[in-house]
Amino acid sequence: MARYTGPRTRRARRLGVALAHLTGKDPDKDSSLRKPYPPGQHGPEKLVKRTEYGLRLVEKQKLKLAYELLEHQCRNVVARAKRTGHNAASQILVILEKRFDVMVYRAGFATSLRQARQLVRHGGFTLNGRKANMPGEELLPGTVVALRERFHHHPMIVGILARTTARPVPPHLRKAGSPFEFSVVSAPTDVEPMLPIELTRVIEFYA
Repeated sequence: MARYTGPRTRRARRLGVALAHLTGKDPDKDSSLRKPYPPGQHGPEKLVKRTEYGLRLVEKQKLKLAYELLEHQCRNVVARAKRTGHNAASQILVILEKRFDVMVYRAGFATSLRQARQLVRHGGFTLNGRKANMPGEELLPGTVVALRERFHHHPMIVGILARTTARPVPPHLRKAGSPFEFSVVSAPTDVEPMLPIELTRVIEFYA
């Protein structure tokens, strides 16, 4: 599975976002917060005046960073959202929030989206009792996601659940019964993006 493996901190600093919001790391150790200016020798004093195209590009890059998307994936999501016949900006979020890895993260089984994707790829979860390891698979209402038994007492999982116990679970997900499973009860129409993103600018970028 293709994914971006370059330096995310440089991307975050260039876009002016806090990487700690995406990685779950200690904000005191986040260089994107300690150095809130673009990377490079002239970053601290460099003044950037963005054009309309530049503003749209930045919002598109934020979306790719937030949801760990490649360029062709981002373009396809926007094209799908425009074909739905509904508000394209809201449909972008619905499509992305349906993803297997995003729902694992939202349910509190990972401290970051990248970690959620790794757990899914390593076969850590089942969907309605069947094996599944495709992070981009879209989950429909009625799907039950369960952590496989061999991971229940894994030190990493125990640590993750301890760190995310206070994180609110969005209304389209339900954690009931076993602490190692959750179910999808509706479409994700009432969530905020992982970063403040002007989705209309993303649509304009691809227009």
